[in-house]
Amino acid sequence: MHRLETENVSSGTQLPDSDQAIWSHDAVLPVAVMIASPARELAGDSMLWHVTGVVAGEQFASDTREGVQVRSGPHGDLYLWRGFTLRLRPSQAEDYALNLGGDRPEVYVIARFDPHTGVEPLEVTVSLDHAQQIDSTDLRSPDEIVMSATMPHEIICWLDDFVSTHYQPRRKGKGRGKRRSKAIYDGEVGDFVGDET
Repeated sequence: MHRLETENVSSGTQLPDSDQAIWSHDAVLPVAVMIASPARELAGDSMLWHVTGVVAGEQFASDTREGVQVRSGPHGDLYLWRGFTLRLRPSQAEDYALNLGGDRPEVYVIARFDPHTGVEPLEVTVSLDHAQQIDSTDLRSPDEIVMSATMPHEIICWLDDFVSTHYQPRRKGKGRGKRRSKAIYDGEVGDFVGDET
């Protein structure tokens, strides 16, 4: 195993202040992301990179984002990225409930892609709206992509506890229906790079 070199990825990047802050009623869980690259000659195609999994636990806590190559082979490499947290906010409880209610609950990884250096994860979330910036007036940078992975059982249990505490279903009526339908549609048709495995 060896650490990713600085010129290839932003190894050792300090976490943003917003991720270090203490938020009332928020729940925080350290996570790490496993990202697989294609064979070197195909590494310039962002569609061929994918998240193979997300793992949770205090052993993955870190003050800096750091990528370590854990496997190398002719068909591609595998990297473990530490220094991320899943932060649950009560204001996003509806998004979490919708994720849990789907056929395959997912974790979304917002990443930066460079055709020369590959994929560097920037943020991990379980809110599709947040991943796609549904509530933001700023569009994502063209070099940013959203990847997904099946949500691990321990995160499902943790998220379900949070939703049970903070989510109150809305009464039927006008509201977020159309916007949420678009988010689900975009996710299903590939508005982000999904894990096909």
